[in-house]
Amino acid sequence: MLAAMRWIAAPLILLLAAASPAPAAPDLPIFDLHVHYSRSHWDAYPPAQALEKMTKAGVVKALVSSTPDDGTLKLRQAAPDRIFAGFRPYRDSGDLGGWFSNPRLLSYAEKRLSGQSPHVVFGEIHILRPADVNSPVMSGYLELAAKRKLYFHTHSDAAVVQALFDKAPNLKVLWAHAGFFEPAAVVGQLLGRHANLWVELSYRAQDIMPGDRLDADWEKVLVRHADRFVIGSDTWEASRWSAYEQIIGEHRAWLNKLPREVAEKIAHRNGERLIGGKN
Repeated sequence: MLAAMRWIAAPLILLLAAASPAPAAPDLPIFDLHVHYSRSHWDAYPPAQALEKMTKAGVVKALVSSTPDDGTLKLRQAAPDRIFAGFRPYRDSGDLGGWFSNPRLLSYAEKRLSGQSPHVVFGEIHILRPADVNSPVMSGYLELAAKRKLYFHTHSDAAVVQALFDKAPNLKVLWAHAGFFEPAAVVGQLLGRHANLWVELSYRAQDIMPGDRLDADWEKVLVRHADRFVIGSDTWEASRWSAYEQIIGEHRAWLNKLPREVAEKIAHRNGERLIGGKN
């Protein structure tokens, strides 16, 4: 009798198993290449809490730049194997507008990036007009980036990115926000034109997946240039830290729509390849 019941139950168990969804793949680890830990964040989110936010979001490593640079060094000191240092030449928010033409800030940058500086990226910085690339002081920054072999993490539109390559063809550019408002086709054109360009996608999750499906143009460029995209959160204000898991979750939503190999590259493998071995 017991044996008979087992024979009856076995097909039922198999049927239920087939009807149940397969276990979800574990969440992709994320390498967040656009984090700020600036002065206004320090009291609200001490290093241990900021790192806990990353852990809960599945962020295993992060590229951090801050205003002032001391914030980056605080966070890196708390987790040197996890935090990679970017350098902003901003001592305070007032430096943002004219840093590229301020010789005092160039001297400040040269001092901070001397010797055994841990910085692997210059930026995130803001260049909003192509003409700003031709500032005499900007030449000093570009030479400094080349000398230190730093990626140039710039918040700019496509015209400025092109101007940077015109000025310094061998520059390695990490393009913040994919230009913020640039359409996928323009991003793809620049990637096709410049082998030393990588694109960071903070603030672009809603463009990549405006509903429950990937935007067709973005899907095409993400797959075609899967080796050239990375994830970013841009915690430029403290409220972004409070929403950190949600921000990373928005990226996970569209990553899950891509082929697994492509998603893995964008989520963390590209970041590892670019700067993951530089600590």
